[in-house]
Amino acid sequence: LKCSWRRSPAPFECTASELEEIAPLLLSSGAAALCWWRIKHSNSQLTSRSAETLHQAYRANTLQAALHQRTIEQAINILHSGGIEPVLVKGWAIARLYPEQGLRPYGDIDLCVRPREFADAGNALKNMPEQYKVDLHSGFEKFGGGCFDEVYSRTELIRVGETDVRVLSAEDHLRILSIHMLREGAWRPLWLCDVAVAVESRSEGFDWNHCLGRNRRWANWVSCALRLARELLGADISDTPAARDLKPLPRWLVPAILKEWGSLSPSMRQRHSAPMANYFYYPSGVLAGFRNRWPNPIEATISVKGSFNGLPRFPFQLGSYLARSAKFASRLPKFIRERTVSSKQ
Repeated sequence: LKCSWRRSPAPFECTASELEEIAPLLLSSGAAALCWWRIKHSNSQLTSRSAETLHQAYRANTLQAALHQRTIEQAINILHSGGIEPVLVKGWAIARLYPEQGLRPYGDIDLCVRPREFADAGNALKNMPEQYKVDLHSGFEKFGGGCFDEVYSRTELIRVGETDVRVLSAEDHLRILSIHMLREGAWRPLWLCDVAVAVESRSEGFDWNHCLGRNRRWANWVSCALRLARELLGADISDTPAARDLKPLPRWLVPAILKEWGSLSPSMRQRHSAPMANYFYYPSGVLAGFRNRWPNPIEATISVKGSFNGLPRFPFQLGSYLARSAKFASRLPKFIRERTVSSKQ
């Protein structure tokens, strides 16, 4: 995936047998089209079943992007009719920075609204077709926080089809992409490609004070994400604050990411596909459910609002695990009541 987001990516050096081995990982991570982009621009293009599979992923992404665009327009227009102005983050907002739409797949459509408008926005979107899921967020808390009005004041309008869609400023979007990638345990290499394309596409007037904010923790997190993009993917982060950080990355960090990237079934993906509440119906899998919820070192660091440094991660992981367990336990009585009522009906 090195420099795969660029219009003229680095030459692709891989044999047909090696591609056969890594293709399943590329497909499961959403990065298949980016690998095909490098093959396409290579002097010695690979012709194999795996290469064609990656090409098919690119074609599918291109078709899906057109469908997603209509869904985005529909969701935005519904909210506009209710006097609500959402902000589109991630997904299409970052995919538009890649050379072609088919290079960056996206599933959920992430929209952030003012906290006081969250309930009304949810009600307004209930009647939307479920062809694509709209993931509604109250403010920007899930993406690292920040005063909604302050972040909103820096947004810009982008034309999507026949609709004006509000997106984040380049500064705020890079911060959100970085924090989101780390908060999710960095299990998808595609997210680090997003960070790379965002930092390389910034304009000359990019304001690092707005990106990093007044929060030293945010600055540490964003710097860590940028340095990872350089270390693992060859991103150009020159003339950024991260480039002036001469401290080496924590020794545990890169191995933790590569472990996630080398798995066809990362624990984070399994966790999202099977919420703990499901195990009340399938108790035989409860032990696996608890095991999958042990956070990796990256996710745990963000969860407990720690810094990326050389300290051992086990205390961070334990603290994150206990906090999540306590949160689940607090919701358990309500779930049991709702399940009892449902079974009686």
